[in-house]
Amino acid sequence: MQVTTCTIQGCCDTAGGVAKHTITTTTATMVMTRVSAAGEEKEDQATILAASEASSNALIVLSNPRLPQEVGHAVLRLPTALQVLGADVMAHMRGQPRRPSWNLQTTVILGFMQAFRDQTLHYSSLDFWRFILLGTTLLTPLTCRIQDTSFVVKSRPLDCVGLLRACDQAETGNRVLTAEWMAAVSVWDQCVQTVWPSAPPNALLNTKRKRSTERIILYVHGGAYCSMSAQTHRILTHKISKATGRRMFVINYRLAPETTFPGALYDVIQAYLYLTDPDEPYNFDPKCIMVMGDSAGGGLALAMLLYLRDHGLPAPEAACLLSPWVDLTFQHASWNDSSTHDYLPNDPSLLDNLNPQPMYLGPEYTQDMLRHPYVSPLYADNFEHLPPIMIQSGGCEPLRDEIKHLYQRINESNTTFAHHEVYEDMVHVFQAFPFGSKPDDAIKSIGWWAKTGAAMISTYQGKQSKLTPNGKDLVLGSFITRGIAPPLLGRRHRSIPG
Repeated sequence: MQVTTCTIQGCCDTAGGVAKHTITTTTATMVMTRVSAAGEEKEDQATILAASEASSNALIVLSNPRLPQEVGHAVLRLPTALQVLGADVMAHMRGQPRRPSWNLQTTVILGFMQAFRDQTLHYSSLDFWRFILLGTTLLTPLTCRIQDTSFVVKSRPLDCVGLLRACDQAETGNRVLTAEWMAAVSVWDQCVQTVWPSAPPNALLNTKRKRSTERIILYVHGGAYCSMSAQTHRILTHKISKATGRRMFVINYRLAPETTFPGALYDVIQAYLYLTDPDEPYNFDPKCIMVMGDSAGGGLALAMLLYLRDHGLPAPEAACLLSPWVDLTFQHASWNDSSTHDYLPNDPSLLDNLNPQPMYLGPEYTQDMLRHPYVSPLYADNFEHLPPIMIQSGGCEPLRDEIKHLYQRINESNTTFAHHEVYEDMVHVFQAFPFGSKPDDAIKSIGWWAKTGAAMISTYQGKQSKLTPNGKDLVLGSFITRGIAPPLLGRRHRSIPG
């Protein structure tokens, strides 16, 4: 596949050395120590403090003057939304839920989200939804530990090439990429022999450390490339950390439309290179890093795998994609008939004010750009020589057709193993919601993938060039019959229709 130099204007725009995307993040102040070639220490506390202050104030700076009016209009529409919700609840009580397996709690949560969407979507702006989503940052679990791990982005001319070269050349060594460690308390307390971000400066001077063998997850949050953050996803990342027994490195990549493609992809790859760089504090073995993401974050995670493969960079251990958004063309049929059950709208490209295509790619995007494999990974030339990939999706979500298509394409490869789980009657990124037993089953399955499944499949990876797709199914089937798969995994592996 031919990769050309990025010519998209504004792909790495920054203001005062601070990424514009951090409108929903708040970053704890810290001191980051960098060591120059001469061995001299230089504290960048002022830079980090400036980034933290800009992060907390960016919402005010970027909000449009119509935001108070939009919020007021939404409040006035709440009675109508509640009336619609009441009708859904009454239908459920009469034994007529929208989906057969929905319990009352699922009906109430999704009914309200759908009614609120229908009453506000067509007049609201991006700033309105960013403001609404700030509420989710208050839902931090009590049994988790969080540590800021923001770092200064440095130019990597040998690694960030091709499409990312222009982004890398724009780096001055002053931009801060905000991120955080998230872990369940039990997982955090078990982590030893690790250089923490708050370690004494002398610990950071030892750049010849042995590769860390701690197994972690690099998590890329969703939000249609233009909203949400590591902080909005803490409920989900906490559950995943508890199930997998791993710490989660969750980054805040720059968001659209303030930063257009390939800025977000560049940030995700920078985070991965930072974690594996022997000259940085962590120095993780790439084979100890599992890449994970939901929705747009799942698309970014897959695009990162393709970039690493295309440019000969070390691949991570495995990947886990939750309802990944892998086709920005919106050409699959499920985008036209799912809003009745899912909280996402039908075909967002028809929205004048919230169309993600021009926001992510810039107003002068072309149809060819929509099919670029780093924008829509579904259209990659091939999926050979990638690490094992688990994909989870909901049976009635708008992305179900493109995800099924993605699984089929990966499964046709000779060297890459893909495992697809479809959860009946579930919606987009259902793992983040309290919808009964199915989200819990999905989280348990992710834990199995991180602890057992991915490692076992990697053992067979070298032999899969001789296996047919049916042979791959036999490999997984042997895991199930040997009793090492989670409950119901064999049934879900056959993809329950939604």
